[in-house]
Amino acid sequence: MTNKEIKYRMDFKKKTSLPFSIFIGIFLFLGALIFGNLVYIIVGEPERINGLLFVMILIIIVLVFVLDILLWQLKGVEILIISDKIELIKNGKLFKMRKSIDFNELESISIDNDPDTPFLIKLFGLSGGKIIIKYLGRSTRIGQDISISYAEIAVEELDKVISRTINNKA
Repeated sequence: MTNKEIKYRMDFKKKTSLPFSIFIGIFLFLGALIFGNLVYIIVGEPERINGLLFVMILIIIVLVFVLDILLWQLKGVEILIISDKIELIKNGKLFKMRKSIDFNELESISIDNDPDTPFLIKLFGLSGGKIIIKYLGRSTRIGQDISISYAEIAVEELDKVISRTINNKA
């Protein structure tokens, strides 16, 4: 997508939780040490590979997931792009998440302080946000670390841009 196709773009930066980031970094470091120790054992005693292979694969999967969470904490950005459709992108992670919503699927955009999402899920960055976008009977949230007043301003601006875009298409 080129910049000429983008009609509007909002970026919501994830605030870094320093204590949580340090904890995740230590967890990642210790996991890498354990993995390195297992590799050392296998190099020294190759016949033990059958017993340790499953554990090593499991450790790799967990470490990749933890690295994704750490990257999200350190440099995560939620991007909302309005072009010929609405695109929601979680950037700054190993696994970039992208969701596209056509204008005819959009039901509403509203604000909520998000009291229902558990704290740990918000902390991991898996869900949550103050701006709710409802479409096709489902909803998604963006703006995890923005204030309610900023969310109100953003929703008003989004409503204007979307109505302008829809009117220009008609």
